Amino acid sequence: MKGVIILALKEMVIEKFGIDKWRTALVKAGIKKEPLILPISNVDDQFFLSVVNSLCEVLNISFIQVADAFGDYWVSVYSQKMYRVYYENVKTAKDFLLKMDSVHVATTKSIPDANPPRFEYEWKDEKTLIMKYKSRRGLIDLMVGLIKGVGKFYKEDLKVTKLGSDKVEIVFKN
Repeated sequence: MKGVIILALKEMVIEKFGIDKWRTALVKAGIKKEPLILPISNVDDQFFLSVVNSLCEVLNISFIQVADAFGDYWVSVYSQKMYRVYYENVKTAKDFLLKMDSVHVATTKSIPDANPPRFEYEWKDEKTLIMKYKSRRGLIDLMVGLIKGVGKFYKEDLKVTKLGSDKVEIVFKN
């Protein structure tokens, strides 16, 4: 996993809950000294999961609540600073979500050792999209949170339902 994910998580926790909660979560995760992480650093997936699980304990919230908060923060705040270009000329949540696989393909080509999830799309009907999540990480709940964040960002009412470990159904109500 790339360091940018951890950096965004850290920024969100500090901004919303305070630096003490972040530090407590690191200690609880067995991390005595926070490593220097750059956006393109490779970070072990277990490091990320340990920190998130510790945050769940420290903040007394579920993994899904962390994923939803992260998804909202990533889309509305963090990616607006780091990846604003991907939002240019995109007017709807549907258009943005349909663009994500090609963005991840480009990321894989431009950033060494990048291994972002890939997506396949299937239309159930004109308002219902099934997004297939393809990643060995198994972080489908994070994807759900990010999709909800996209809906909020575009001020659209999306119904997002996890259909198992590799599929999400999105109903575009607008």
